[in-house]
Amino acid sequence: MKSWRKKGFNMLFLLFSLFLVAGCSSEGSGKESTSSDSPTNSDIEQEEEVEPVTLLMMTHWGDEQFVKYFKEPVEEKFDHITLEHVQSRWDEIEENVFAKQLSPDLIMTSVSAEYLEMDLLLDLTPYIEEFNFELDRLEPSILDYLKEQSNEGELNGLPLIRPDYALVYNPDIFDLFGVDYPTDDMTWDEVIELARKVTGDMGGVHYRGLHPGNFDFMMRQTETPKLIDPDTNQPKIDENEAFKIYLQRLKEIYSIPGNALDSAEDMKDVRGVDLMRKGQLAMAADRAFAGTYASAAVENGLNFNFVTYPRWGGEYGDYGPNEPGNGIVATTISKHPKEAFRVIDYLLSDEYQMIKSENGDLPAVVTPEVREAFMKGHEHYEDILKDKNLSAITDANPAPLPRLSPYESEIMEGVDYREGIFEGKDINTIIREMQEKAEGNAKSVLSKN
Repeated sequence: MKSWRKKGFNMLFLLFSLFLVAGCSSEGSGKESTSSDSPTNSDIEQEEEVEPVTLLMMTHWGDEQFVKYFKEPVEEKFDHITLEHVQSRWDEIEENVFAKQLSPDLIMTSVSAEYLEMDLLLDLTPYIEEFNFELDRLEPSILDYLKEQSNEGELNGLPLIRPDYALVYNPDIFDLFGVDYPTDDMTWDEVIELARKVTGDMGGVHYRGLHPGNFDFMMRQTETPKLIDPDTNQPKIDENEAFKIYLQRLKEIYSIPGNALDSAEDMKDVRGVDLMRKGQLAMAADRAFAGTYASAAVENGLNFNFVTYPRWGGEYGDYGPNEPGNGIVATTISKHPKEAFRVIDYLLSDEYQMIKSENGDLPAVVTPEVREAFMKGHEHYEDILKDKNLSAITDANPAPLPRLSPYESEIMEGVDYREGIFEGKDINTIIREMQEKAEGNAKSVLSKN
């Protein structure tokens, strides 16, 4: 088993107490259905006897979202399961969950060092085998990442929904400047050059050409984007050539006259989607937000369309960005692990994933029909979204996800480049200062573990 660090969370004593009473209960017997038996994996054979159970699911969503997307479909599917909700983020779990003596059976989250060090994530392997769950139905890049992040020899979580990305553009702004629209498969260099042509004042309005996103999406397109070595837990910022290219591109984007934001904080906080909705931005390399843009089209006549997220090209490949997204795990403190996995099995069925896809979430499954259903259930699909280039979103080839150091977030605390970019510092200086800060953090963090 991987040796995960212990922070000395106050919650661990409570967790240990919960573990003592959280033995697996008897949950009936009988053969489980498989994905080849029916359109979904989770149909229970009529002869199987099951006891009514109540499962608690923790998500960071509000109750309304939980009821619509989890409680109602799960309870409609399974007469014997009642699904209840507790809202919490992982870093609030002690006060929101354990301090209230709650024991979640399921959590909408990815596999992370924080949960592994709590010994909270159940190994799903035995249930995958029992239910004949077909792992090859899932997005392979995220599944491989979850395997890498899990305890050695285990699989502690599965993907549920994937983030979606695109280069969103406003055709009206391009028409104003008399410039051709962007197209699929453009490189970053081509998009940056295009941004120069659609930045400036026109008709008394100032337009920015390109927002590159707030969350390092560009770095998530490469196979080895991480800045902390997962084996040595040492910073390698000054060795990462892709990161240097990333900073150079950001500097170039924000150096376009009229395209800069007002502060380093704005580089972190001002979202491309917000500028797009106001009609002040020509292009945003961001999450796709197709439903948000459709609503803006209805509310204020926003014109928009999608092309593929800009490519790195060359040795870095033609990947789109990738993230683990919202996954699903069962917990080691569940009294009903088999029924918890039965819910997971259903949530990853084509039947349920179709619901999510139609409502605008990229599915975790690779089933073509499910992916092609993206956004088709949206209220403005027929009048607005049907004619948009949605395949630019759904057909993206996501980059492989690298294994993370369990200390990544702590070592990178306060290590940032935005202030340096905003101040016009030399890229090598920014990288050197980041490396020095991260090395100091690493020394402090690792000495405590």
